[in-house]
Amino acid sequence: MSIYRYCGDSQAGKSHEQNGQVCQDSFFILDKDNFVIASVADGLGSSKHSDVAASMAANGAAEYCANNIKKGMTDEQIISVIKRAFDIVNFEIKQTAGDNLDEYDTTLTLTVFIEGSVFFGHAGDSGIVALCSDGIFEEVTEPQLGEGKGIDRPVYPLAAESRWIFGKHGKHVHVIFLMTDGMLNKVISPILKDQKYKMDHAYLYYLYDNMRKNPKLDDWIKEELSLIAPEEVNFDDKTLVAVLCNCVKIKHRTKAYYEFPSETLHNSLLNKIKNALNSIGNPINDKDNNT
Repeated sequence: MSIYRYCGDSQAGKSHEQNGQVCQDSFFILDKDNFVIASVADGLGSSKHSDVAASMAANGAAEYCANNIKKGMTDEQIISVIKRAFDIVNFEIKQTAGDNLDEYDTTLTLTVFIEGSVFFGHAGDSGIVALCSDGIFEEVTEPQLGEGKGIDRPVYPLAAESRWIFGKHGKHVHVIFLMTDGMLNKVISPILKDQKYKMDHAYLYYLYDNMRKNPKLDDWIKEELSLIAPEEVNFDDKTLVAVLCNCVKIKHRTKAYYEFPSETLHNSLLNKIKNALNSIGNPINDKDNNT
């Protein structure tokens, strides 16, 4: 019996549905008894075949790791396999794209979760959040945002090889959450940037609690993503993958930590933003009325 519980789902964002576009996110999960490999990929919206690239990246990288990571490997050997997986899927996408690489842009984030140890590879603006054994939520990776054109777009895609990041998280981990940017922007909300904590602990703990208790995780996660209001994820595609390791126990923090931000604080921050936008808009309206 596996020591892991896991689930994942991708759903098209409202903007893509309205434009008749397919979901350009992809994910993959593989359980190899003593470890779980999980990946998410986000095809960049302006790229014609980004959904194809995302599927190739998420599936190909996870399968390569599953076939080449063996029990007893050192940390360095595991990270080396992840790097090789990125090389291979990047090459395969380039071969498929030919002279049209810009039409196959995608991100890729992958984890190898071995009995509480999290190894990762990361390219783009998806992300990994961990609930560590000390009870703290931590951002394992940071979004890679660029400027300009080509491989220096607002989001660095998998093709930007110099931006790839690989490593091992420094703490023992109980649960990992992999998210494309649609979900990540909900969890690490810009409205919390000036607060003591930068993440929505209350929502993350809610997800964790369901991971522990819900007997039908696949059904639950599909329903959970469908209930998220489109504006909460900027009308973007949304992908969430969660993996829980039962062999790692956590030391719970205070109740207040897992209830942050409170409903009162959240509403007050939203009101500040609305008021700021209204104060910017009013002078424009006045000017329009005087012409």
